[in-house]
Parts: sequence; structure tokens; C-alpha cells
Amino acid sequence: MLTRLHLQNFTVFADADFHFSPGLNVLVGTNGTGKSHVLKVGYAVGKARESPFLPVGWEKYALVPLFLPSDVSNLVRRGAAESAVIEGWSNKQGDAQMKIVIHSSAAANKPKGSLNSVSVLAEEPESIFIPPKEVLSIYYGFISLYDKREVDYDITYPELCKQLSTPLLRKVDESVADALAQLQAAMGGTVKIEGNRFVFVPTGSTDGLPINLYAEGLRKFGTLWQLLRNGSLTPETTLFWDEPEANLNPALLKKLAAVLAALARQGFQIILATHSLFLLKELHILSRDKQEKALPIRYFGLNADPAVPGSPTRVTTVDDFELLPDIVALDVELQQSDELTRVFAEDDDAQLPAADAHAD
Repeated sequence: MLTRLHLQNFTVFADADFHFSPGLNVLVGTNGTGKSHVLKVGYAVGKARESPFLPVGWEKYALVPLFLPSDVSNLVRRGAAESAVIEGWSNKQGDAQMKIVIHSSAAANKPKGSLNSVSVLAEEPESIFIPPKEVLSIYYGFISLYDKREVDYDITYPELCKQLSTPLLRKVDESVADALAQLQAAMGGTVKIEGNRFVFVPTGSTDGLPINLYAEGLRKFGTLWQLLRNGSLTPETTLFWDEPEANLNPALLKKLAAVLAALARQGFQIILATHSLFLLKELHILSRDKQEKALPIRYFGLNADPAVPGSPTRVTTVDDFELLPDIVALDVELQQSDELTRVFAEDDDAQLPAADAHAD
């Protein structure tokens, strides 16, 4: 479980500290404030915990396929420093569990893009990253394609495909039973691998339908169902999810929020990035449900000064959604609501003379 992440002069961050909750962690901010970068760095730290012996240059292997820069030195914040530092901590010990130093091309006496790292603590369960684009429809042959060809996908896609390919457990743990039931009800069925391809199996049927014919948003439910059902995602695994709201309507997003809350209450750590004010509101509502176990949830507001181009991203951490400042999505939605009220009022005013003339 990832407990802390410290980023110094990394991409858009000058000096940012993230202390994560053991349950739900929600990053919110405008485009370009580094939400996806936090997820990917956290995922890289989690992957490092899986092996006690990391080969020389492992950090470059980890960061370049994740961020796809032309050179790893491009991950150093421009004009700010000679190097970037990434530090990660787990709940197993207090010392820095992993440290990566990335040197920029301007660093004196350092080769361009060189990295140094310290990694300790072996046998940690792996992290899982669900990217914005769903993968069930591209699952067939994708790992082989990625290994042999230049494709415009970061490494989270083939790694997720590998985790999805794990055979199902004979018996699922009670901690995921409720979430699996909710997912199956939302999908109206389940998914399975048939002939090296994923298919959708409606409830009450044994025949699978090609996954491409199934709604794209619901494939995300199928992805989560498969990861829980095959034991890849457990309470010992940190789930990173980038924009879970993509291609989901509000009704389905509400169901997904309920599943995420149920998992967090069962001890799953989930770190997600979102633009959805609806999802934020729904998670806040669920956190206030007095009939359920307390929901561990933490919010991270990522903001940069729009008046100063290139200004670093600031991070505000709160455990109460109402205390989160500068929610741009909220401001825009309120502005739209005011505009819509004005348009309705103008439409009503325009219809009144016509109605009066008709009455005469």
C-alpha cells in the first residue's frame, strides 16, 4: 500500500507531497496539472516494490514506457532545477522505499538523463493501473503487438492485458463478493476469455457476445470484474485508475462510485484521477452514509496559477470534499447552470407576447 509520494522538480511539480489514505484517494484538477503523472509515478513505485533486485537502468525502463518522453531528462521540470527527485513510501516501513533522481541535460558533470535509485523491501503485491481507454476490445494479440512493434500506447495497456489474462480463482474472497455482485448487476452479465478474446456473457446465458458489440463504458465494469474475479486485484494491491468516468453516463457512474466505495470499505486502496464533478459529489454522498461502515477517503486538489505561465502545480489535501478549494469543474457547472436559467427565462419572456396575442 502506497502511503506517501514526494515529487521535487518533476514535470509540473516544484515540490509536492502526497499522503495517501488507505481507502479512496481522489485527484482533481484542470488539464495539465499533473493528475495522470501522479498516478503513473505511484504505479512505478509500486512496481519497484515487487522485486528485491532491480537491474541497472530499471528506472529508465519504468519511466520512459510510462510517460513516453523523447528523453527521460524531459521529465525534469523546465527551467527549475538540474534534477528531479521521486520518493515513495509504503506502510511497511518509514524510510524512503524508493528514490529516483533524474538529471537534466543542464546538470553539471552528469550524463543527460542519468538516474540513480535505491529500492528496498521485496515481495510487495503488484499495483494495477487502469488507463482511460478500455482494453477488453484490444486484448487479443495486443501484448505481442506491443512487444514487436512501435505503437502509441504507454506500458500500462499491455501490463493490464497481462493481469486480465490470469485464470479465474476457484473461490473468491468474501471481501470482493459484494463488489462482484454490484458489477454483474450493472453490466447485466459477466465477461470471460473465449478463444483468446474477451466476450460478454449476459446473465442467464452461456453464449458469449463479441465484446466489441458491448457498450464501451460497460467494458470498464467488465475490466474491474475480471481483475477481482481472477485475484489480480486484492486488498494488498493498490489500484490506480485514470478517468474512470470516461464513456459512462451518470446512472452508470453512480453505480461505479458505489462499487469503489464498497471496495474501499473492505480495505482496498484506490487512487484515481477525475474531471467529473458528478463522481466527486457521489463519492461525498456515499462517505456520509450513516448506515455503512466509515468510508476512508481523501481529496487532492491540483491547481496552477493561470496568470503565470509555467507556474508549478499546487496541491491541497483535505478529507472533506466541501473543504476542497478551487474546484474548476464546480465553478464551470455553476456558471452553466446560471446561463441555462437565463436562457430559460429569455425563452419564457419571448413566449409571453405570443401567448397574450393569441388570447386577444
